[in-house]
Amino acid sequence: MTHLKENSCGCAGCYSAFAALELYAQAFESANALDKLEGFASFYGADFYGLPRNKETISLEKVDWIVPTNYGEITPIKSGDVLQWKLN
Repeated sequence: MTHLKENSCGCAGCYSAFAALELYAQAFESANALDKLEGFASFYGADFYGLPRNKETISLEKVDWIVPTNYGEITPIKSGDVLQWKLN
């Protein structure tokens, strides 16, 4: 599948879903907007579609970790790079 990554017909999300929240946290932090991450990830979509908000919670920890070079045949986005947030 790695050879299909640079193709005009890829599967949306298959290269970033493994760490979507960690990637969002890093992006929001770099934009000095980490306080807006919870609303983006948890509230705005449900509110827009008139759905109930999820009552469960998750936690992100500020810790460096290295993105694996592959998940089976898929080479993920940021492969081999260090991310600074980790879902725990």
